Amino acid sequence: MKTEELEIKRVGFFLRPNRPELSQGYRKFKMIFERFGAEVLLHSDSALMINESGGLSCNELCQKSDILVSLGGDGTLLSTVRKCFKFTKPILPINAGNLGFLVDLSPKDVESFVIKLFNKEFSLEERKMLKLEYNDIVSYAFNDFVITNQRSFTMLNVNVYTKRGLLNNYYGDGLIFSTPTGSTAYNLSSGGPILYPLMDGFILAPISPHSLTQRPIVLSSDFRISVGVDNRDSSIIVDGQEIIDLKRGERVKIGVSDDVVKIIRDKSYNYFDTLRNKLKWGDEVSIDG
Repeated sequence: MKTEELEIKRVGFFLRPNRPELSQGYRKFKMIFERFGAEVLLHSDSALMINESGGLSCNELCQKSDILVSLGGDGTLLSTVRKCFKFTKPILPINAGNLGFLVDLSPKDVESFVIKLFNKEFSLEERKMLKLEYNDIVSYAFNDFVITNQRSFTMLNVNVYTKRGLLNNYYGDGLIFSTPTGSTAYNLSSGGPILYPLMDGFILAPISPHSLTQRPIVLSSDFRISVGVDNRDSSIIVDGQEIIDLKRGERVKIGVSDDVVKIIRDKSYNYFDTLRNKLKWGDEVSIDG
């Protein structure tokens, strides 16, 4: 989809859960969109939280909306992406929390950006998702899938296979499968590399491996891998928000999804500005004593 092809007649809002104080901001943004002739729709859970009537189910909201708005932080965007991924609707993230890696539009800049939005002066980022298949379960992650042992401190024996055979056996606390978008999340804190978010690939990063020779690896998006834990039952955590139980010896299939997430950005958005702000790159180092 090109920016000039996007006609915005209906806008669907998802609000950060357990934050009823977002009602004031939502109503302000609703009025801004309505001034441009757009109808504003609200997810039923969000409507209940702020005592609004007329909330819609996720499916109905996504089907009726031309774009979706995530009002919250990175976690709200992650949840919105997974709920709405199959509908392929562009998502506008508005920051209503701490500055994250994913949500950059400040509430004070919404009105000026909406003008650009309806003048088609914006860009659409296309970011990849990871897809997991396990028995009759199909799950998608915008940041990562994490195989871990939630029930004890016993290490896991995780085997990873490609179509050519065994890639590696990881013995440690678990394994992270990260998208480029999620490379600045759990992957980064586990010693994995930062990938530019529009790159076409994914990362395998071991968590506290028993052997120091077990290092993160970046695979291209055409890899489809099979993963299993041989020594015990384990859990797969999806974007830090959902859990899938994995039985000992059973395998899941993980790869990059063919479909993409479309994120609405200001044309001035610069990913490296976010890195510098969050990671304090370029700050002067003061040495006391």
